[in-house]
Amino acid sequence: MHPSVEKSCAMVLVVLCSFTSVVARGQFKLNSKSESLGADAPRHPGIPDWSARKANYRNPVSLFSQLDRELESTIPSIASFLVWKDSAIVHERYFHDASTVTAFNVKSVTKSVISAIAGAAYASGYLKNLDTTVIGVLPEYATRGHVTPDVWGYEDVKDADSSLHRLTLRDLLTMQAGFEFGDNTGPSGVMHYSSDPVRFQLEMPFGDDPGDTFKYSTGVAHVFGAALARLVGTDLRTFADTALFVPCGMTLRGWAKDAVGRYIGGSEMQFTARDLLRFGLLYLDSGLVGSRQVLPKDWVAESLAKHAGLNKWDVMSGVDGYGYYWWRRRSHGHEVYCAVGYGGQLVCIVPDLKIVVVTTCTLGKNNRGRAELPRLHRVVDSLILLGN
Repeated sequence: MHPSVEKSCAMVLVVLCSFTSVVARGQFKLNSKSESLGADAPRHPGIPDWSARKANYRNPVSLFSQLDRELESTIPSIASFLVWKDSAIVHERYFHDASTVTAFNVKSVTKSVISAIAGAAYASGYLKNLDTTVIGVLPEYATRGHVTPDVWGYEDVKDADSSLHRLTLRDLLTMQAGFEFGDNTGPSGVMHYSSDPVRFQLEMPFGDDPGDTFKYSTGVAHVFGAALARLVGTDLRTFADTALFVPCGMTLRGWAKDAVGRYIGGSEMQFTARDLLRFGLLYLDSGLVGSRQVLPKDWVAESLAKHAGLNKWDVMSGVDGYGYYWWRRRSHGHEVYCAVGYGGQLVCIVPDLKIVVVTTCTLGKNNRGRAELPRLHRVVDSLILLGN
C-alpha cells in the first residue's frame, strides 16, 4: 500500500473508532440540523428521487456523524454538507440554522457554472469556436487609446495591443489569458470598483503570451462572461434560466452585476446546496438530466479535460491541471473535478466512484476565507478512500 493511502486509512479508522467509543459512553451530541428528504424534497422532470436513501458506505451512520462533528468543530462557518453515491443521496446535513432553502453566495463556483452556460451556448449554436478572438466578439475594446511613438511606454503599449488582438475565448476559459496580474493582487481589487470592469481587465499589461501560462483571475472570467452574453444575444441570466437552470431543476436565487449592468462572470451567484448537488450530477452524468441531454457529452468531457498545466495550488493538494473553469486533482488514485469558491464553497465530482460532494459555508466574521478549503478537501479524500 502506498504510504499516503496507508496514512489516510489510519486517520479514518482512528476517527471512526473514536466516534464509536464516544457513542458507547453516551457522550455524543450533535447540534447540527438534519433535513428530511421525504415527500417535500424538490422534484423536477429528470431529477432523481432523493427520498430513496441507500447505504452505499460501510457503517455510514458512524462515518457521517463523525464527519459532521469534525466539520462543525473545525470549520465555524460550515453551513451544509451533502453526499451523493451511486444513484442516491446518502447524506444531507445543515448547520447553524441553514436549511434546504438557504441561498448561499457560491463565490467562484460561479466560474464552473459559467462554463456550463458556455456549453449550453455551444449546444444552441451560439458559441461556434473557442478560438474566436475576444476583440472579434467585443470590438469596442479593440483600442487602448491613441499613443504616439514619442510617448513614454509606446513599445509596451504596442506589445500589449498585439497580445490583446491575439487573445481568444479559449485563453480566457482556461485561465491562460497572459495578463500580468491575477487574483489577490492590487489591480484585481480595483477592477471590481471600476466604471467598466471589462475594459479595466483588457487594459491591464500582459506578462505572458496568451495561451502560454496559467494565472487564476476573476477578471478574466468576467470578460469571458461579457463575450458569452454578446454571443447569445441577451443577458446571461435570461439565457441560463432557459437553457440550463430550468432543465436541470435549478433555481438561481441571486447574481450581482457590475457597474455597466453585466452579471459578474466569475463570482456572486447564489444557490441552495441542493441546487449545487444538481449541478454536480449534471457533470457526473455527462450532461444528461433524465432523458434530456442538457449539455453535449463532448462539451462536458472537454470541460473536465486538462487544458492548462498545473501541479500545485496552495489550498488544494494533488492538483492535476485545469479545465474549462474546473479544477482537477488526484485523490487515492481517482480523478476529482472541483468547482471551488472562496470560503468553503465546493462541488466535487468523482466519476469512477459515482460520488458528488457539496459543501457551503457562510460568509462573514466566522469564515476564515481560503483557509477553509484544505480542510474540506481532506473530508472529500476520506469519502473517496471509503467509497472504493
